[in-house]
Amino acid sequence: MSGRFRAGEAVWVELCTPDPARAEDFYRALLGWSVRHEQLGSTTYRMCSVGGRDVAGISDATGLHGGRPRGWITYFAVDDIDRSAQLAVTLGGELVTPPRYLPAAGTGAAVIDPFGAAFGLYQGESRAGVEVLNAVGALCWNELDTGEPAASVDYYRTLFGYTTQQRDDSPTARPYTVLMLGDVPVAGVLELDNEWPNLIPSKWITYFTVADLDDALARVTDLGGLPTVGPVDSPHGRLHLVKDPGGHTLCLIQLEGGLRHDPSDDPSDRAVRR
Repeated sequence: MSGRFRAGEAVWVELCTPDPARAEDFYRALLGWSVRHEQLGSTTYRMCSVGGRDVAGISDATGLHGGRPRGWITYFAVDDIDRSAQLAVTLGGELVTPPRYLPAAGTGAAVIDPFGAAFGLYQGESRAGVEVLNAVGALCWNELDTGEPAASVDYYRTLFGYTTQQRDDSPTARPYTVLMLGDVPVAGVLELDNEWPNLIPSKWITYFTVADLDDALARVTDLGGLPTVGPVDSPHGRLHLVKDPGGHTLCLIQLEGGLRHDPSDDPSDRAVRR
C-alpha cells in the first residue's frame, strides 16, 4: 500500500511541459494554486497546493520522461515499482522513465501504454500522493480516452488487478467503462470515435474541480488557453475539456458530489498524511 492509497489507485498527477514557468502562471490563476519550487536533480519541480495540501506537480519536459512534453500524467500507486514496471513492459508498454527514488516522496516511473497513453507508477514513502480530492482546484477523476477500449481495459486490468463496471449514463452516449478496486471506482475509460485502430493515440485526462464552470472557462480564454469540447452535462456536474497555453488537455468540472472517495476525509486516515 502507498500510504493511505491502495495499489492501483490514481494517487498523483503531473504536468510534463517544456515551459513550466508559463504553466505555473496559468494554473495559479485558473485553479488558485500555491506553488513551491523543489530541486529535482538538475531541474526544478513545481509542487502545487490548495489550502496547504499538495494536489499536483509541474515538471520540465527537457529533463524528465524522455525529454518530450507528455502533458498531464496520471500516476498509479504500486507496492513494488520494479515488478510493476517490468510487468507494464511485458504487457506491451514502453518504460520512458525508469524507477527513480526521490528522498522527499518515494519512487516514480513513467510508461507509455501500448496505445500511446503516458502514465506513471508510484511507490510512495514520505509522500503518499495527493493530499485532497474533489475540492475546488484539486483532482477529482482520471479518465483514459482511447480508440482501443477493450484492449486498453485488458492492459490496465492485468497490470493493476481491476474489476470493471459498464456505465450507460455517459453524457457522450459512447461506451464508458469504470475501473474498480472492489467496490471503489478508480478511473474511467471512454471509447473514442475512431474508425481505425490507433488512429488517435490514447490519452489520460485529468479532471480538476472548479467552483463555477462558466467563470473558469472565461479565465481559460483570458489566460491564453482554449476551451475545446463542451460544456457537457454529466451525472456528476457540468464539464468541459480545455487546452492550457502549452496545448495540454485537461477537464474542468463543476462537481456535484465527489467522483472519488477521499480517504483524507476519514478521521482514521488523517494521521497517515505527511
